[in-house]
Amino acid sequence: MTIAAENRPRVRAWVGRAVAWWIGELAAIYGDIATASGLGRGGALTVEAGERYWVLRHRHRVIGQVDRQSGDADSLPPALRGRPVTVIIPPERVLSRTIAFPTGARAELGRIVEFEIGRHFPFPAARMFYRHRVVGRPLSVEIVAVPRDTVAAILAELARSGMRVAGIALMARGDAAPLPLPGAALGLGRAAREVSPVLAAGAAVLAVAALAAWPLAQQWRIAALDREIAALKPAGEAAAHRRSRAQAEADRTAALVKLRTERPPLVALLDLLTRAVPDGSYLLSLSIAGRELTIDGLSPSAAAIAQALQKSRAVTEVEFRAPITREGSGLEHFRLGATLAEAAR
Repeated sequence: MTIAAENRPRVRAWVGRAVAWWIGELAAIYGDIATASGLGRGGALTVEAGERYWVLRHRHRVIGQVDRQSGDADSLPPALRGRPVTVIIPPERVLSRTIAFPTGARAELGRIVEFEIGRHFPFPAARMFYRHRVVGRPLSVEIVAVPRDTVAAILAELARSGMRVAGIALMARGDAAPLPLPGAALGLGRAAREVSPVLAAGAAVLAVAALAAWPLAQQWRIAALDREIAALKPAGEAAAHRRSRAQAEADRTAALVKLRTERPPLVALLDLLTRAVPDGSYLLSLSIAGRELTIDGLSPSAAAIAQALQKSRAVTEVEFRAPITREGSGLEHFRLGATLAEAAR
């Protein structure tokens, strides 16, 4: 067997990885350009879709407000019907978390973030739309997510009002830039694909550049990993020893704090549930075992209750203990679990 024949499988594997990487880069580039194009067409007219009030703006100037509970969605100015709008979902309707990752995880953030959704949010990734961005060093990542049911309800209400959605974005904080959601994920793929020939040519040029840069990117990535391993290896044993000692001290402190902790603030908890449970909802059972809280009930929107509890300081670790089911009455049957926060001393 010749040397060329022996190396043929390696060459095929290398070419396969290169093609897969190039296709991923091309899809990401085209998606970013398409999303930017869709938001650009509707950027002059925006709708901030809050829980109750929807604020309409034209180039940052407020031109109207809709009170959804009063049913005045039909009072939109006729001139706005049929025009493309960008939907901004405000902080009150989204969930956000900032998570620190190792520096070496930067190249795989897309896959890592999808895995972290289930650990830090009350819904799995399949039931949410989410985006992420790097907000600090060495690698601090902010994940912003919203339930798919919330997005579907907003799009349906806008469609009934005669407004055409050009893009949709999530706002984690009032001082943060909105994070646009991909049009294809929201059923807006057709509008997002209507890009100009100039944008299409730009995407092609960038795709060729991405293909040419693949070998250099791989070499740079390997060199960076080697440098990080060399820097971390000498300090590994010392860091492990410090962590073990710090953990032992933390365990002793936690044991002392637990002994001095007061009983859970039950009055505050009942007040929180009264405010968090929307109209038309019913609690079938409420149980407290130590600091573990379990709520079983029916609601028009189980997501709304989970979001309200998630934003409260009275409880932590809010999660669904069973799948959400829809009853014949149209209400969602949910079972939520949470941990009661310690009472302030």
